[in-house]
Amino acid sequence: MNPVLLATIVGLVAGVAGTGLGGAGAAALVRPKRNVLSGALGFSAGAMLAILAFSLVPQALRVGGLGWTVAGLVAGVGLVSLIDLVVPHVHAFSGDRESARFLATGAVIGLGIAMHNLPEGMAIGAAYARGTGPGLAVAVAIALQNVPEGVAMGLPLVAGRVAPLRVVGATLLAGLPMGAGGALGAALGSLSPAALAVALGLAAGAMLFITGDELMPAAHEMGRGHQAAFGLVAGVIVGIITLSWLG
Repeated sequence: MNPVLLATIVGLVAGVAGTGLGGAGAAALVRPKRNVLSGALGFSAGAMLAILAFSLVPQALRVGGLGWTVAGLVAGVGLVSLIDLVVPHVHAFSGDRESARFLATGAVIGLGIAMHNLPEGMAIGAAYARGTGPGLAVAVAIALQNVPEGVAMGLPLVAGRVAPLRVVGATLLAGLPMGAGGALGAALGSLSPAALAVALGLAAGAMLFITGDELMPAAHEMGRGHQAAFGLVAGVIVGIITLSWLG
């Protein structure tokens, strides 16, 4: 199958399945314990760190060298930083609890997730430009990350009395941009070694910024003990095992 088409399909499935599953969990459970969500966010952060440290960055260095890799990293951080100025992220959910703002909170978080899914989809596409195994490993890690994000989006919608099926539908829609990101990442990554290194570095930079700025702060805010740290360690271990099996 054409790598661009394959990355598009896999990116779409990873985005929709991850956020949709989280939304379904929110609709079914109404509200999971904060410590559980803390561990889940920490796990997602660990998986992201494993993928970028042991897959994306090493591949970028091999195909394009240090300069193009660093350029991609800086571009990825810059891209998500710009998004950060406009849209609040998952940890914003833990702040305002006024019932009158639940619906608006869910909508804003959903917009942030949808915008983040574009560069995350590029991670899948860039990895698929190198091979099916690395691409699938990145897709699995990102899908795992999207589950707690789907929960974070779905919970305020449930609290705002949105029907369960509509909650799930809204979280499914938030995952759609990952398909476009997959296509973009695969197309950019297939142009030249330098372009591939930039694409891999950009995806790694975006994931690194999201991990440090969004996932880990959210994990610590939602937990009172060491759930976030334990989740982080577990995520790194599972990420390394996944890469070993699929790469």
